[in-house]
Amino acid sequence: MMAMRFLCESHRQQLLRNQAVAEIRWDEWMEAGREAFSNKEWLVALRYLGPSYELSDLLLKRAWAPDLPCLDRFMLSGHFLAECLRHCGETQLQRHCLLEVHHRLLAILRSAQGAELPLHRNIEISLQMLSRHYEAVGEADLLVACEQETRRLLCRCVH
Repeated sequence: MMAMRFLCESHRQQLLRNQAVAEIRWDEWMEAGREAFSNKEWLVALRYLGPSYELSDLLLKRAWAPDLPCLDRFMLSGHFLAECLRHCGETQLQRHCLLEVHHRLLAILRSAQGAELPLHRNIEISLQMLSRHYEAVGEADLLVACEQETRRLLCRCVH
């Protein structure tokens, strides 16, 4: 799956140099994105939610052992971005974003570090968002295998 890019290389490198600054930017961008989202200013929201999602992805990739706040940040920004894309009429990008979040959560659940994290709630929310999307576009049957695999992994990995 190809990652969506919203940040230029210069900003990406700048933010990766200082995690504390990156987390502050994420908070600022999410707040601005949520405000625009609540005002139904979809394109304005996209300008903030896209970079906050990419930044959360970068922070997650950088984490040697991701913690729950890092995963929550990734999931929250990904789901907000997906909803914004839906409102912009970009249902394929919405699906891409939702699948990217879900697959990342499942990959972490399968990992040694993931076995120690309480991921059940995150994965359930992610599956709910995917189900809602696939039902809305009339393709709920395409999600059956993903739901089955997710449930199998949750039963096997979550204590």
